[in-house]
Amino acid sequence: MTRRALLASGLIGCAKRSELPVLNSVPSFQLVDQTGGAFDGGRLSGKIWVANFMFTSCTATCPRQSTILQRVQRETAADLVSFTVDVARDTPEVLAAFAKRFGADSARWHFLTGAVGTLNQLAYDVFQVGNVDGKLEHSSRLLLVDPKRAYRANYPTTGEESITRLLADIKQLEK
Repeated sequence: MTRRALLASGLIGCAKRSELPVLNSVPSFQLVDQTGGAFDGGRLSGKIWVANFMFTSCTATCPRQSTILQRVQRETAADLVSFTVDVARDTPEVLAAFAKRFGADSARWHFLTGAVGTLNQLAYDVFQVGNVDGKLEHSSRLLLVDPKRAYRANYPTTGEESITRLLADIKQLEK
């Protein structure tokens, strides 16, 4: 069969993307959000969400991550969760100012701080992107979680192709 015949028959060109794998399960967690209020991670159940690990004084990858999350906020209905790796400096007030800088919708984009042990468990055990240990080293990847709290994929924040794939995967999970 020629390429033209394959295209006409629909056998190539419109192949459905395979199911996203389940990389891990996200447990319940308790942290503090940018308003200073308690944030129960259970409130994300039933929602698609994209997470990242960042800190507000970062001048390297964090501004790019936040700019991409602005786009995700505009183009999808997904919730966004930014976990700080700088618990000492990123107080709720500092996180609120950072959120404002990036036009975060506080109903959907949550900037979280709290117990180092909880943040480290999420970074190291659940998402496997590093440690929250005071060194301020962190992954620049964006992390996709489905409505059943399954961690499904991660995306580098360099290159349009990766961001396009993230947006497409969110749409796939919405179906």
